Amino acid sequence: MRRINTKNINTKAYWDRNIAKPDFGLRQQKYLELAGKGESIVELGCGMSPFLNKARKNFKECIGVDFSRITLREAKKKFPKVKYVYGSALDAPFYSNEFDVSVAGELIEHLEDPMELIDEMKRITKKRIILSTAKMEYNDPEHLWKFFKKDFFFGEVEEIKSERFPGRSYLFVTIDL
Repeated sequence: MRRINTKNINTKAYWDRNIAKPDFGLRQQKYLELAGKGESIVELGCGMSPFLNKARKNFKECIGVDFSRITLREAKKKFPKVKYVYGSALDAPFYSNEFDVSVAGELIEHLEDPMELIDEMKRITKKRIILSTAKMEYNDPEHLWKFFKKDFFFGEVEEIKSERFPGRSYLFVTIDL
């Protein structure tokens, strides 16, 4: 991995002002495929992702975590059957081994210490961790890190080209515990 931006703009205030629109596409479909079925799943840094709403078909308990109260309020309106919890992806308000599966999509590249996220996901997860990161065609000021397949030597990595953005692809990492 390589640091690409020194200034970190990823504050609660920033994400309160920049709420992404819900978009179910290739990435969320891939999360569903990789997650399989189980009792419980959590998405860290969920934002307005529609993933958990779709995952409800395969999991009894679906919980989203985000540090933007404004985003969570909007997500609850849009997806009222999903449970949302305010909190940090790096210090999730859950017990150890509480979830069968944990997902963090497009989050790791925004963090000062990306390994903190993986450590926290390992703590709260029993079976499988799924994370993804974009390989961008441009330098996004929100992204602190650029990752390469070799950086995720501890998991299975698959690169998939974006269906919407030429020149962009995504690394999907699966870690079975």
